[in-house]
Amino acid sequence: MSNWRPPAGPTGAALLDEQDRPTPHQEVQSVTSTGRVRLSFMADLPALGYRTYRLAPEGPAAPAMTVQASDAVLENARFRLEFDPDTGWIASLFDKQAAVQVFSGPAARSVVIDDPSDTWGHNVYRYDQVIGAFKATRVRLVEHGPVKSVIRVTSAYGQSTLIQDFTMYPDLDQIDVSVIVNWQEQLKMLKLRFPVNVKFMKVTQEVPYGHIEQYANGEETPFQSWVDVSGVSRDRETPYGFSLLNDGKYSLDVNVRDIGLTVLRSPAYANHMPAVLKPGGLYSFIDQGIQRFNYVLFPHTGSWEQAGTVRRAAELNHRPIILHETFHPDGTLPQADSFIAVQPDHVLVTVLKQAEEGDDLIVRAYETAKVAAPATIHLPHWGRTIEAHFGPAEIKTFRVPRDPAQPVAETNLLEWEA
Repeated sequence: MSNWRPPAGPTGAALLDEQDRPTPHQEVQSVTSTGRVRLSFMADLPALGYRTYRLAPEGPAAPAMTVQASDAVLENARFRLEFDPDTGWIASLFDKQAAVQVFSGPAARSVVIDDPSDTWGHNVYRYDQVIGAFKATRVRLVEHGPVKSVIRVTSAYGQSTLIQDFTMYPDLDQIDVSVIVNWQEQLKMLKLRFPVNVKFMKVTQEVPYGHIEQYANGEETPFQSWVDVSGVSRDRETPYGFSLLNDGKYSLDVNVRDIGLTVLRSPAYANHMPAVLKPGGLYSFIDQGIQRFNYVLFPHTGSWEQAGTVRRAAELNHRPIILHETFHPDGTLPQADSFIAVQPDHVLVTVLKQAEEGDDLIVRAYETAKVAAPATIHLPHWGRTIEAHFGPAEIKTFRVPRDPAQPVAETNLLEWEA
């Protein structure tokens, strides 16, 4: 999805791609001024490439679907999402195709935990002393159109506020959440909890260039952009799971099947055990003020490997870059282009850069689904194709010489030939 700020109000305008095909779009409130609006639309982008979209004063109407929406319910062909207006928590997320209730209880629960530990949390393995929760002050539908519908949950605890925008799309099988938290508490932690409705579960979370299976014992552990709890659905006795993706939070716990994403904690700055804070002392506390981040609810049938969780998390963390341009009559670039093509989908390219020494290209990729596979990486503008066999979860790095007469060489992570 792209959010674009056009120079003037586009009411009644048509959004066209490079082949003059109409693209559904909707206006979104500007965050900067009342004289401007933003456009939201779904951009189907080529791999490591670009497309050109333009606003025309008029044009053919784009075919569009909408989400069924009210102040407390969002529903598309795949999911029905319901909120409790009193708490602001998810009351139900029902997968209509799989006939599965995704959560076993209230989800996106914003719980506050007592945290008197030092800055590094020495000798603390669990953060589980819940002392309160944010309570909703308003739950309402704030956007509704052919691209997306958004329910905004605003809640408060003490002097702090939490705003979560839950976004559903007509034809996507994920729910995006944009979060703004203004934290004013001290010696407390904030977690968002998601109890997954499965049994015989397995907890898997991302580590650099791979994943690790963890115990569901409630202990705090580091992770990267995704965690998954998969097992057997309690509703249908079929393989089912839930992936929680995020773009800025790197610690969590899983208590049996209940994911607790750590949003922030507020010990005194640089307070190291065994030092004890003096009553009435003046201290600086961390994580104060406004924070923004995004997370994604991605329920799925089968396993996370089959669902493509790694790719979804990469899409969240590497969003498209939007460039505002005007007409260039002497331009030579095509209106759309791609600079790489990779097969199969579960081989992910993470690096494409100039070599540390020389003008060669460095390409790094890894296999994400624990399945051995032959892979093809095509670089059309260099006229090069890399063919290699990846073992399960294997990382490979290639040096691609600028001289097409020179062969592609596999290297190690230091770019030395293996």
